[in-house]
Amino acid sequence: MIPSRIEHVALFAADAPALRAFYETRFGMRTVLEHPGDPPGYFLADDQGQAIEIIGKPPGVEPVNPRYVCHLAFRVALEDYEPSRRQLRDDGLQFEEGTEVDTDAMKTFFFFDPAGNRIQIVWRRNPLV
Repeated sequence: MIPSRIEHVALFAADAPALRAFYETRFGMRTVLEHPGDPPGYFLADDQGQAIEIIGKPPGVEPVNPRYVCHLAFRVALEDYEPSRRQLRDDGLQFEEGTEVDTDAMKTFFFFDPAGNRIQIVWRRNPLV
């Protein structure tokens, strides 16, 4: 078993600032991390330690691009990061090429669960919540 907790679920939005405002206004979520740019992106969190990621949809991209959204992210402790990678590889799960990040601030990779759903394992020096 991989010791983890759900960190975030990612959503796609043609108007990311408007969707951000919706979740802040209607559900009391707060922005904990902002990715400036065009389009922008945001992580919003509640008071219970759960977060959603709003990913701005670039012009001309189909409504849902599974390369960026429609994933479930599990947060792990730094000491569990490498063992979780090994365990999932040993389980024969398919890893998504080109998605690994390994820095002092964040370590992450994506893989597909047995039903083909996109899953992220992530460690952050500064957790979202």
